[in-house]
Amino acid sequence: MDPFAILGLPRRPLLTEEEIGSSYRKLAGSLHPDQTEGDTVAFRNLGEAVAILRDPARRLRELAGTGSSNNLPPQAAEYFHRVAELLQRTDTLLEKCSMASNALAKALLVSPLKTVTTDLKSLLAVIRTWRSVLDQELSLIDQRWPEHDSTTLLLLADSFAYAGRWENQLRQRELALDCL
Repeated sequence: MDPFAILGLPRRPLLTEEEIGSSYRKLAGSLHPDQTEGDTVAFRNLGEAVAILRDPARRLRELAGTGSSNNLPPQAAEYFHRVAELLQRTDTLLEKCSMASNALAKALLVSPLKTVTTDLKSLLAVIRTWRSVLDQELSLIDQRWPEHDSTTLLLLADSFAYAGRWENQLRQRELALDCL
């Protein structure tokens, strides 16, 4: 399955949400299973193609023709322990909060909650800044396209995957803390 061909979009590293969405809407109307000429399999493939092209990591892997570089990108290696430690600390604190049964136990958690919330916001800002740098790198690769190096594409894909995953994990913990 070639997601670019399914959506009729050029094989490029950088595609806008508008390009992807416009192409999807044009095709979805005719392929939807509720339509007379609808096709369930084609509609499912269309949805998968959109999912691949909306995700920069998956789109870059598609362009490189392989799954992963099997290397931890240097920037991800720099953040890995910070993210893991903060997620573990937050999960431990959330568990303590759920077990706190009296006012004193809850009061003792106020200061650690403030600290971990501040740390989450700070690390989220760092990850989002990194994501902006990755977006700039993607734009530069797109400007030089079709000249490319598959290794560079895969490292960038892996970087996007880590940045996206960590941003989601940190955001989930932030929301969990906001609900306390």
